[in-house]
Amino acid sequence: MVLSLLKSMVTSSRSAATAEAEHTQKGQGAPRVFDFHGGIHPPEHKALSNRAPLVAAPLPREVVLPLSQHIGAPAQPLVEIGQRVKTGELIARAQGMISAPVHASITGVVTAIEPRQIPHVSGLEDQCIVIEREGEIDEWARLEAWRDWRQQEAQDLIQRLQDAGVVGQGGAGFPSAVKARVRERHAIDTLILNAAECEPYITADDLTMRTHPEALIEGLEILASLIGPVCILIGIEDNKPEAVIALEQAIRARRADKRLPPLDSRLEVVVVPTKYPSGGEKQLIKLLTDREVPSRGLPADVGVVVHNPGTVRAVQRAVCFGEPMISRVVTLTGEALQHPHNVEARLGTSIADLLRLAAPAPTGIARLVMGGPMMGFTLESDALPIIKTTNCLLASSPESLPAPAVEQPCIRCGMCEQACPAELLPQQLYWFSKAREFDKAELYNLADCIECGACSYVCPSQIPLVQYYRFAKGEIRSAQHEARKSERARHRFEFKQARMAREEAEKEAKRQQRAQAAQKSAAARADASAAAETTSASAATTTAAAAQPAPATDIKAFKTARAAANIALKKAEKALKAAQDGGESSESDIAKLEANVTAAKTKLASAESALKAASEASESAAPAAAGASTASTSTTGTAAPAADLKALKTARAAANIAVKKAEKALKTAQDSGEGDIPALETSVAEAKARLAKAEGDLKAASEASESAAPAAASASATGAAADLKALKTARAAANIAVKKAEKALKTAQDSGEGDISALETSVTEAKARLAKAEGDLKAATDAAGAAQGTDKGPVASAAAGSAQTTDTGAAGSSAGAAAPAAAAPSADIKALKTARAAANIAVKKAEKALARASESGEGDIEDLQTLLATAQENLRAAEVRLNSAQAGSTDATPAAKGAGELIPEAPKPAAGSVGRGSMASNVTLSQTEIEASRAENLAKRHKQVSIAVKAAEAAHRKAEAALSEADDENRQRLATKVDRTRRNLEHARESLAEVQALVDAQ
Repeated sequence: MVLSLLKSMVTSSRSAATAEAEHTQKGQGAPRVFDFHGGIHPPEHKALSNRAPLVAAPLPREVVLPLSQHIGAPAQPLVEIGQRVKTGELIARAQGMISAPVHASITGVVTAIEPRQIPHVSGLEDQCIVIEREGEIDEWARLEAWRDWRQQEAQDLIQRLQDAGVVGQGGAGFPSAVKARVRERHAIDTLILNAAECEPYITADDLTMRTHPEALIEGLEILASLIGPVCILIGIEDNKPEAVIALEQAIRARRADKRLPPLDSRLEVVVVPTKYPSGGEKQLIKLLTDREVPSRGLPADVGVVVHNPGTVRAVQRAVCFGEPMISRVVTLTGEALQHPHNVEARLGTSIADLLRLAAPAPTGIARLVMGGPMMGFTLESDALPIIKTTNCLLASSPESLPAPAVEQPCIRCGMCEQACPAELLPQQLYWFSKAREFDKAELYNLADCIECGACSYVCPSQIPLVQYYRFAKGEIRSAQHEARKSERARHRFEFKQARMAREEAEKEAKRQQRAQAAQKSAAARADASAAAETTSASAATTTAAAAQPAPATDIKAFKTARAAANIALKKAEKALKAAQDGGESSESDIAKLEANVTAAKTKLASAESALKAASEASESAAPAAAGASTASTSTTGTAAPAADLKALKTARAAANIAVKKAEKALKTAQDSGEGDIPALETSVAEAKARLAKAEGDLKAASEASESAAPAAASASATGAAADLKALKTARAAANIAVKKAEKALKTAQDSGEGDISALETSVTEAKARLAKAEGDLKAATDAAGAAQGTDKGPVASAAAGSAQTTDTGAAGSSAGAAAPAAAAPSADIKALKTARAAANIAVKKAEKALARASESGEGDIEDLQTLLATAQENLRAAEVRLNSAQAGSTDATPAAKGAGELIPEAPKPAAGSVGRGSMASNVTLSQTEIEASRAENLAKRHKQVSIAVKAAEAAHRKAEAALSEADDENRQRLATKVDRTRRNLEHARESLAEVQALVDAQ
């Protein structure tokens, strides 16, 4: 930003002639002119270049055409090196909706397609197409000329603007074809031609209006036919009287031309007072219509579309003459030029060639600026091309543009706030930007800053305020980009998890089908060999008992299918919404996406119906399964409530997560003012209702489990030990929750931010939960000590008596049942071995990912540690199930000897072992072995987390060292990396504290 040229304050009073002209204008009933907040009156210096006529620059010998001369995605090259091209020929096509094509500006041969330095504030390189002129030939490749453009369809006109590469010439180069489609989503009533040109020195628009007023009027008619406004206002400052006269004469001539249809909109020239920055889009709208564009909003939000004179002329040339945008008007001005004037030059022309047309002074150019002194930027070299947004080349002498003054401390005078045309608080934004408090800067509407430089101009401390604002905006954009990348990664991970769960469910269903087929085959063979009726009845009972696990597996598969169908529906709806919002998809593509959404909804409905039918079938089959064997109830009945309780807890947690997600989506929509807020509120209410139902079901199941506890206490002494372990874990988790709540409260108290009362309440609740967990643990410990001497005898005697009551008929039944069950253990063992191997692979992958993230300092270490802990727990569970099945297979071998042999007496369970169940793998590990396995896994996790902490510390130290030695170019990137490694280190230390708490609890 070049501001030191304009540091002398000027008077804001206007001349008597200007006041008299305004009085005459009001007397003639001219449109009312309003005012905007702030503004300044710097020296204009427009007389340097507006006295000479507009001329065409000679054809350049070589042009360099960057592929990104506009906002949005860069164009994609269509030519090759050595290819001959004509003037106006398409050489690079647009990519995406917000993009623009590039055309050859001279006739010649493509000599290079390579990165070259471009005229940009960053001074970086970009991909460019270099064309060398072929002699003096200027052979054109025009589009079809539409002199009678009123006979064309609106969509054809919009496509013409896109094909011609027309973009805004007064700002960031926004594609004009996108602006022409604005009425598809907004009601537009006003079209404004921004002819204020308030920036000092620049006169490109002034000379364009003087030289081509008829083309501007016709271009406004073309745009009005696409936008449909009620009125067209030409806003022009009162320091351009020649342009005002030329435009008014062109309007009168257009109205008097009876060969053309009358104007559909009211067309007026509105003269506004000279004040910087009246040429700002929002400021000119305020001046002409008294409407204020909302924060972070667009002019279309208040029914207005704004175009620049150069853009309007390019629209007229593209439609009426079929000429792509290959040239523009550029102001050559400054005290270092002997003949400043305006030229119409081909895009890609070297800046040095243009400056030679204005005869640089013998003393040389002290500083070369692209744009004006308020919003332009310094160029380090003149060997750069002009592009579609180059409106001025300012060559200053050492006297007119001295070096910037030394920055002084802020004296809090408030002059910047008085001058700010956006009604912001520049002083506060300066402090926040300097302190890197970007979240606070966003709250103070940093995004609404137009970077006009008025605050820097009036600052007595010579603080380059705009530079601080640009830095803060860049940091905020980088953070938002990282957040979007993280969100996309999370979605990919969730989809992968759902896919893996679906595939696992399908594999489990196939394994279950194979097991059932083997059981049915064995049962058929047993029925054929059995002669007695009792044997047949026993075989049928065994078959029915063996088929009991199927409904649960089927319900799990149906739930997975329902979840997959739901994800598919969300993806289809998201794709449809993106296509509708983007506006670049055809009607056929949108119809296909709508058909996909309908098909996904049908699949979801089918999956929900199947799940409901399976659930009802499972519930109806439960009483029959319960009455099939009274003896097995004492051993298996305790497992079902525990499984149900676990499922209900999982459902309650899922419902809680759904409530949080719905509330977050609602808050985001309310903050941004976008989205269907009533629908989001309904979804929040539904999610809360589901959470309440889940909590009610869990409470009822917990009460039922507690009421059934006395009856189940004598069945298994191991249940108490497992409960005791669970209570220890709950106590440790509650302790961790208390520490986290206290830490959050302390942080809020130190910083003075956040809801301290709510944090104090959360600390109190966490302490209450900890006290309850400690009380439950103490009560369970006392109960286990009291029951230790009385439970062993009844259990052993019951097992012995059960074995001794077996008679000959029972032996026959057992022998018949052994046949179908013989194939099940081997199949189960094979499946469990496969599951154990898969779990082992998952653990190794998680360990490798955690090590890689710890070494590089990148990635979410906390999530990877959680993933590793889950994988280790799954491996431990798989090993336990495999060992149990192998032990059960060994014990079940004597029972399968033959139908005529008696079953030997069941051995008494050893002290401390877990009771036998009724499933195929009916032997589990002892409680001591389970505790040892858990302790081993916990020790492994503690070691891994400790290693992760050390790796994170090393990565953080390495990043800090690199930052301390970095140059200015890489400092921003390395500072971001230091912040990321610091967060990873904090997460790793928190995980280590949690694991240490679990170790202490054990």
